[in-house]
Amino acid sequence: MSEEIEAKVRIADPAAFRRRMAERSESGGETVFEDNRLFDDAAGTLRRRGAALRVREERPAGGGEPLRATLTYKGPRAESDLKRREEIEIEVQAAPGAPGLALVLEAMGLRETFRYQKRRSVWRVGECEIALDELPYLGWFVEVEGPTERSVRAGLEALGLADAELLSADYIHLLTERLKSLGLDPSRALFEA
Repeated sequence: MSEEIEAKVRIADPAAFRRRMAERSESGGETVFEDNRLFDDAAGTLRRRGAALRVREERPAGGGEPLRATLTYKGPRAESDLKRREEIEIEVQAAPGAPGLALVLEAMGLRETFRYQKRRSVWRVGECEIALDELPYLGWFVEVEGPTERSVRAGLEALGLADAELLSADYIHLLTERLKSLGLDPSRALFEA
């Protein structure tokens, strides 16, 4: 069991951010394509508790075979201006990977309630993992995740984002609201094929 501690900010210039990360990061920068599927029971028990169960499949951004699949439980958020919540994550073999996980969850009576895609580039800076995310209908975000609130705030400072507005909403909420405002299916946020 571990705790996820992160800050999320919206950014306008992803190319400038990539250049900044190339100068400051210790490693990383490769981009992966994520296909994320959330599962819940028919009553929405997890959602009502503020929790989530996610199946994620990652592939190279340019296409190709899956790199990895993960099953993640995220608990309710703790009170904080940073995002803090219990997180339990397990990785499964690429085959059967995410489709196999989805079949197991469906056999247990759970159903897919939301699906979203994301392009993500990740770097390491100090104790933090820095992610540059692109989401359909929303644009670009930076997430700074670390082992403590202090390390996350130091990461924001190192990136020149200490004064940026921290977003408290998760991607699911942001995407759902945006999709509704556009009159689109609020359970699917996919890049155009």
